[in-house]
Amino acid sequence: MTSRPYVFMEVSFLTATEDIKIERIDNMTSGESLDDGVEANGIRFKTLVSEQVLTIPNRNGVKTRVQFGIRVTNFSPNPYRFIFFYLLPELLAPDGQAIHRCYGVNGIKIPQESDFMLAMPGENLTFFLDAQLSWWNHKLRLGGYARNGGVWHFDALNPGIYRVRFAYRNQDAVRQIYGGGSIEGLWIGVVSTPFVEFRLVQP
Repeated sequence: MTSRPYVFMEVSFLTATEDIKIERIDNMTSGESLDDGVEANGIRFKTLVSEQVLTIPNRNGVKTRVQFGIRVTNFSPNPYRFIFFYLLPELLAPDGQAIHRCYGVNGIKIPQESDFMLAMPGENLTFFLDAQLSWWNHKLRLGGYARNGGVWHFDALNPGIYRVRFAYRNQDAVRQIYGGGSIEGLWIGVVSTPFVEFRLVQP
């Protein structure tokens, strides 16, 4: 497949070896709080932030690793598959305004069978998207890679309290996979997870 130019330039702030972690938790714990999630058709979606206080890196090339994620809990009696291939964060500034997310793609990746995660009744799926805080052209940037090969970032951040969430979207119960064939049993719906706060602080 012929690659296409990026929609924006200057996207070399992460290496292609950054991992995206997917973890399955086989059993729910009875004490798990449900107050900070949102439920749709028997599926609960929750925003995860690995650290709620993040230190802004200095300007000598040091980067601060950031992990945002989503937890999907299957409370329904049916098994469903979920795909986090296109998942991107949404960010609110300290004043409550949405921050513009820059995004670019150099070629398109097609999901593989392993990208469709199965949640049996009573199971959780946890997906973490790795990102980094770094300086670019004298502006603080938060950015990372999407699973589909896209590159995203938010620019001109400052110390303060931010809020992050994800929008999960899937409209097809059957999806094509890389190499031919298809995957069935996907959960269908559109859900925005609740916003979760994190703080950027000076070192």
